[in-house]
Amino acid sequence: MTKFSTRLTTAIATAAVILGAVAPAAFADTTVVVAGNGAGSNTSVGVNNTTGAKVVQVNNSNITTVVNSTARTGGNTASFNTGTGTSITTGNATSNVSVTTGGSSNTANVTPPANNTTTNVTVAGNGAGSQNSVTVNNSDWLKIVQKNWSNIVTAISSVTGTGHNSSSFNVGGTTNITTGDATSNVTVNTTGASNSLNP
Repeated sequence: MTKFSTRLTTAIATAAVILGAVAPAAFADTTVVVAGNGAGSNTSVGVNNTTGAKVVQVNNSNITTVVNSTARTGGNTASFNTGTGTSITTGNATSNVSVTTGGSSNTANVTPPANNTTTNVTVAGNGAGSQNSVTVNNSDWLKIVQKNWSNIVTAISSVTGTGHNSSSFNVGGTTNITTGDATSNVTVNTTGASNSLNP
C-alpha cells in the first residue's frame, strides 16, 4: 500500500502602482508516507514545494511647465505743460517666479518570503527487496523590478522693464522724472524619478 498526501502552496503578488507591499505567504506542510508495500515493490515519490513573490513597479512621467511673467513700470508722458512744475514718479516692476517639479516615485515595502514548509517523510513496513525513493525540493524566490522614466521640461520667460518716460515742451517749471526698480527673481527646483525598496 502506498499513501501519498501533499499540499503545495505558491504565492505570487504583483503591484504596479505607486505603492506596493508584499507580506509573507502562508505555507503548508508536506507529508509523505510509504508503508505497507509488498516484497519486491518499487515506489518513487517526488515533491516540489515552491513559494515566491514578484513585485513590479513602473512609473512614466511627462511634465511640461511653461511660465511667462512680465512686469513693467513707466512709459508715462508729460508734455506741453506751462507755468507749473512737472513730475513723473513710477513704482517698481517686480517679477517673482517659483517652480517646483517632482518626478514619479516608487516605494515597495517587501518582506521576503520564507519557506516555512515542514516536510515529513516516513518509509516503513515495506516487504523484503522493496525499493523506495523519495525526493523533496523546497524552494523560495523573490523578484523585485522597479522602473522609472521621467521627461521634465521647464521653460520660463521673465521680463521686467522700467523707465521709458518722456517729458517735453514744458515751460516755466521744473521737470522731475523718477522711476522705480525693475527686478526679476526666478527659482526652479526639479527632482527626477526615484525608487525606494524597504525590505
